Amino acid sequence: MEITDEKVEANKYLDRKVITFRIKKEKGETVKLEDVKDKLAERYSEGVLIVYTLKNVYGKNEAKGIAHLYSNENTAKKVLQKAILKKNSIGEHGEEKK
Repeated sequence: MEITDEKVEANKYLDRKVITFRIKKEKGETVKLEDVKDKLAERYSEGVLIVYTLKNVYGKNEAKGIAHLYSNENTAKKVLQKAILKKNSIGEHGEEKK
């Protein structure tokens, strides 16, 4: 699995960076959210990384996704829906679940 960034935009109003990325994968390989989050966290380690969307590209061995990089968890909790936070294993008490 190889991840390439397509676009990184700063959103100062919501105190986040929006990262659009593309994943090239092997035939039959399944892309897991945790694996994608770990690989992106290697590049972007200065905040809280949340994978917002992750979708396969029809007819290709690729997937596209959007991730948000927040400066802290409190900002992410104010802005994002509970379902997105739960999907990314962000706890209610401010710590990341393992």
